[in-house]
Amino acid sequence: MGTPAYMSPEQAETKLADARSDIFSFGAVFYEMLAGRRAFSGGSSAAILGAIVHKDPDPLNAPPALEAIVRKCLSKSPDGRFQTATDLRQALEDASTRGLSGLKRRAIAFAIAVSLLVIASAGVFIYLRRSEAGIDSIAVLPLENRSNDPDADYISDGVTESINNSLARLPSLKVTPHSVALHYKGKAMDVQKVGDELGVQTVLTGDVRQRGDDLTINVELDDIRKGKQLWGEQYNRKVADLLAVQSDIAREVSQRLRSQLSTEDQQRLTQGSTDNPEAYRLYLKGKYYTNKLTKEGFDTGIDYFNQAIAVDPNYALAYSGLAFNYVNQDDWFMSPNEAGPKTKDAAKRALMIDESDAGAHISMAIVTHWYDWNWAAAETEFKRAIELSPNSSDAHSYYSWFLAPMGRYDESIAESKRAQQADPLSGFAAFSAGAALVFARRWDPAIEQLRHAIEIDPNFWFSHCFLGRAYEQKGKLTEAIVEFQRAVELEKDNTETWSGLGHAYAVSGNRAEAQKILDHLKEVSAHNWVAPYNVAVIYAGLGDKDRAFALLEQAYKDRSYYLPTYLATDARMDSLRSDPRFGKLVRRVGLPE
Repeated sequence: MGTPAYMSPEQAETKLADARSDIFSFGAVFYEMLAGRRAFSGGSSAAILGAIVHKDPDPLNAPPALEAIVRKCLSKSPDGRFQTATDLRQALEDASTRGLSGLKRRAIAFAIAVSLLVIASAGVFIYLRRSEAGIDSIAVLPLENRSNDPDADYISDGVTESINNSLARLPSLKVTPHSVALHYKGKAMDVQKVGDELGVQTVLTGDVRQRGDDLTINVELDDIRKGKQLWGEQYNRKVADLLAVQSDIAREVSQRLRSQLSTEDQQRLTQGSTDNPEAYRLYLKGKYYTNKLTKEGFDTGIDYFNQAIAVDPNYALAYSGLAFNYVNQDDWFMSPNEAGPKTKDAAKRALMIDESDAGAHISMAIVTHWYDWNWAAAETEFKRAIELSPNSSDAHSYYSWFLAPMGRYDESIAESKRAQQADPLSGFAAFSAGAALVFARRWDPAIEQLRHAIEIDPNFWFSHCFLGRAYEQKGKLTEAIVEFQRAVELEKDNTETWSGLGHAYAVSGNRAEAQKILDHLKEVSAHNWVAPYNVAVIYAGLGDKDRAFALLEQAYKDRSYYLPTYLATDARMDSLRSDPRFGKLVRRVGLPE
């Protein structure tokens, strides 16, 4: 920060400094030249800094003109000093013409020379501030896991996302969404090319090495525009120090881009986080396993999130992660009456601690839509999430899923396109755009979009399910069955894949295969959750309306997520729509007719 005896009061108090701090330091040097002693002294650095902030130096035995210049330079308030080095130089030149001795003139001449350096340094400071102010965008690319243990991915992935999320809280700094940057994981990267592709001015890269309890993290911040490194550092710490390392990196990067952080900005960097290293490590593991989106991953993720909360009950991000975990299991691996309340409880706890947590608002919006069936409140939450995180692909995608069953199809499609714009490489965003077209029954563009989604991520089962649905409505039953079979291969534990295949078999006339799937789902229900809606879809395909409506009634009692998302839009239920029972169900759910 500086040599204590020559620091300005604002530097001593770690407040925002500017070129006038250099003028104060110049005054301290000039005082020492004239008096033969320091302007501020003490037995320790703390004592010296205390004198700078609270005390005035002893009077000088110098001509009044010089003493006035020194006193003005050493004003405690920056506003009381010379405002520019040019003004200071002019005052010195005026004083040198007022009958001073030769010694004093030589001191003045030297002071003028020094003031020229102050002018130069002020110019550099202003240039750097202008240069840094022009840096308004960054991509935090995935840190490479160079450990021998692949399980250490939770460290590299987690630290990357934590840094990204911290920086995203800073105003006027465009941060590439983590979901977008994640597409570069494991790929050879030319940072110049990546920066151009993502449209950012700076890129943060690095790697992680773990050996037992020892951790080495290398990071580098590059200015893409100028093709130069702005900063680099190696952190040699213990695994238990992960939290401190993440905070240090985020703070250092922020200061490189923003010169000096305000107290408010520093608070933003850590908002919703924890100061407990063990809680942070457990949170990273919870995120890592939840993001696998598998039954086993969800269960493991819940365990780690709960451990993090037990260590730090005020850890907002841990509650937010838990809410996202539960809401993604709703009616897939967990009954709505279990997943819904658990999601709401976790999201509410997160928002009580940190209202600005966009992820918690997304989970709250989803559960308010899927479980509470409160359309106005859900839309308010979606809009708040988007306000907090305009580039969140997930927020736009889930909002699109809300708009379609409200009959607002054009808005739904537009929102899904915003999700794609926010994350052009996301298989989920591309799928959501296709789903919006399926909901709107625009089969040909839906097929084209879903094919594109599968090109981006061939292993995302949901894209195959919806492509099968679109093919089915176009009468391409063979192609539909192939897509549903592929979805089952990719995700055997989710009954929605079996439901799609069973319905395709039923409407193609292969009742025997449809019955086999019904028998399979009955066996599964003995040990795991099976959404009644998914079974009702197959009975609708078989023309068994009574059994279909009995299952839809059960779905209503369960507060199934499928009713507010699919009931109004699912073409597979068209055979039931003329039945009075269907219209009554739509009205009970509260959907527009």
